[in-house]
Amino acid sequence: MKTLIACYSYSGRTFTVSQKLQKHINADLVRIEPVKDRWYMIKAVHAYLEKKWPIKPCTTDINDYDCLIVSCPIWASRTPPGVNQYMEELKNTSGKKCAALVTMGGNGSQIATTQIRNTLEDKGMEFVDKLVIGKTAQESGGWEAMTQEFAGKFIE
Repeated sequence: MKTLIACYSYSGRTFTVSQKLQKHINADLVRIEPVKDRWYMIKAVHAYLEKKWPIKPCTTDINDYDCLIVSCPIWASRTPPGVNQYMEELKNTSGKKCAALVTMGGNGSQIATTQIRNTLEDKGMEFVDKLVIGKTAQESGGWEAMTQEFAGKFIE
């Protein structure tokens, strides 16, 4: 299954997890980057309000892929504004598989993963699964085993 991982990472932790997953499943990896960075509190408020921010050009036409994994941190229990914009810009999604990979320092993954799932299903995609990596797994290194297990769902 040809897979694209679309990753937004603020601190680099989410990108590290995405790179590990990329190696496990031999996927392509693209970074979602806002055109303009903003102060953390503004980011959190805009995430909570489910706003969208302009992003730098990246792969949004997934015609050549069978599966898309959206990877991001969770802010204010929701997806970051750049990720919201990315999902809006996606093209050729119908009939493709999708998944969510989120990292977080607190609670609230359910809203964010539901946001990703609903947005992608509305575009005609089939949701496979989600991987939620919390602070404890990040600090203990447990995220590596979690990522390897999650990868098994995308290897043919």
